[in-house]
This record gives sequence, structure tokens and C-alpha cells, in this order.
Amino acid sequence: MIKKKNVKKNLKFSDKNCDFPFEEDIKELISDKISKNPDEFVEKMISEFKNHWIFGKRSFLTWMESPEVNPFINMIFTRSGLLPLYTMYLLQKKKMYGNEIISEIEKRTFSCWSPNPGAIYPLLKELEEEKFVKGHWNTEKEHPRKIYGITKKGKEEYKILRVIFKKQLFKAAEILEKIFVEIYPEDIKRKREAK
Repeated sequence: MIKKKNVKKNLKFSDKNCDFPFEEDIKELISDKISKNPDEFVEKMISEFKNHWIFGKRSFLTWMESPEVNPFINMIFTRSGLLPLYTMYLLQKKKMYGNEIISEIEKRTFSCWSPNPGAIYPLLKELEEEKFVKGHWNTEKEHPRKIYGITKKGKEEYKILRVIFKKQLFKAAEILEKIFVEIYPEDIKRKREAK
């Protein structure tokens, strides 16, 4: 059973600051079709979406809370997905502490994904145990931070993972594009016509 979430009260039909991922799309879709209480209708629809069988699942919960988060990117960047490879990639560029890695990923994904500290720190510990990264405490600032850098062994591991994942990532991107074109052919047609 899906737990009901708190629905934002006093949602105004004319509000531009929407806090639900596709609230503007819903409003645009129904604006010329609903003449009686559009605010109430939209609020009810959003409540239904938040309690919908698919959007109540863990993989979509972050999206329901933060519309800028992309749930599909979130599903790919897990500790058993791309997160280890991308973390090692970032640590090759410069030494960083855990929250800095989180911020860097958030910045590079245009705020579509912000890894949970509960994923980053266990991953860093695992990478350190495998001797792929080495951490040292920086106590010069008010709050001590453990700074991680990739080791020689880590650089070799990164090269191996990079080669192993390349074909699979490319294939995944191709498959996702193919699925997108199948589901949304009108968008592709519109894009071609606009050229």
C-alpha cells in the first residue's frame, strides 16, 4: 500500500512556482478545458499522482520532493551502477572530500541528481579498503574533513572499468534513445520540422 504524502495546500492555478514535476504541464493541458475550480482540480490531480502506484516507489520519491531531480538519472547513478566509476573519474581530476564529490556530481548533472551521503561515504570507504583511493584528514579548517585521492592502483582500476563500461553505456544510451523515439515520435517529428 502506498503511503499518502502531504499535498501542498492553497495551490493556486496561476502560480508559476510549481513544486510538482509536471504541474505546469497539467495546468496547461486543462486550462481551456476546466472552467469550474481549476485550482481544486489540479490539487486533486497532483494528490492522485503522488499516491499513484509508480510515483510512490522509492525510485520516484526524490523526484516528487524535488522536481529538478531526474528519477532516471537517479536509477542509473547507484552504488551498483555508475557511481563508483564516476567517483573515481572525479578523484582523478582532483582530491576531494565526500560532500565535495556530492556537490560536483550535482553540478555536472545540472542538479538532476544529488547523491545521498549514505551512498557516497560507504562507497568511499569501500574504495579505500580496496586501496583504490586514499583518505587523509584535513584538520586545518574548523570542521575536519577526510580528503580522498585516487591511488596508482585506483587509476589502473578506473582504466579497466572505463573500458568495460564503455560499450554497455553506449548501448544503454542507444536503447534509451530508441525507446524515447518509440514512445514520443511526435516530439522527434516536431523537432525535424522545426529545422
